[in-house]
Amino acid sequence: MEWITTRPIAHRGLHQGMAVPENSLAAFEAAIAADHPIELDVQLLADGHLAVFHDRDLKRLTGQKVRIAEQTLGTLKRYRLHDTDQTIPSLTEVLACVEGRVPLLIEIKNKKKVGPPEQALVKTLDGYRGEFAVQSFNPRSLQWFKRHAPDIMRGQLASKPQQFLRSNLLLTWASAPQFISYNVKALPTLPTTLARRYFNLPLLAWTVRCQADCDRAIQYADNYIFDQF
Repeated sequence: MEWITTRPIAHRGLHQGMAVPENSLAAFEAAIAADHPIELDVQLLADGHLAVFHDRDLKRLTGQKVRIAEQTLGTLKRYRLHDTDQTIPSLTEVLACVEGRVPLLIEIKNKKKVGPPEQALVKTLDGYRGEFAVQSFNPRSLQWFKRHAPDIMRGQLASKPQQFLRSNLLLTWASAPQFISYNVKALPTLPTTLARRYFNLPLLAWTVRCQADCDRAIQYADNYIFDQF
């Protein structure tokens, strides 16, 4: 898993505004062509499958104010991303597209009951031969992976020092993440410094969107997740 600290990771693929939408197969193909690992988001659909999509509803990317959790594999194809020929892909489609050509960093979006999304992710990844890791803001989700799928590399996402200390720190050690993924604009922080120095946890910085962000990430983190700039 050397890539987690050595290869900058394309945030939702190499997307370009409305021309190449985020979390689309086109964005993932662009990242593959540039040999970048890919960060992507997964959410549970109403039929138990996983969609690769960030927002809770489709308004920003499709213009339709419907919830992603209410969709199925069949209904996803009704919606075009930014009026392009790209639709919302399932995780199965993305795995078939990537085919292990670059590593994947999969953020599981789960603010509800822990278990169903995580089980769906493990099931979908079963047999996939490419490199991958999972990350989540929810430490209970990571704790599920620790208990039920300990061989999958897992990382704790956080954005604020207060959040990490008050909400996540105790649960973080219970879930035993193997890396930390932190908001680049909040670096450096005491929790991340302690995690790196005393617990030897790699630190990823997100999301780098300008040269100043990149310089900060290089100074305070081991690797970073970036948008094109």
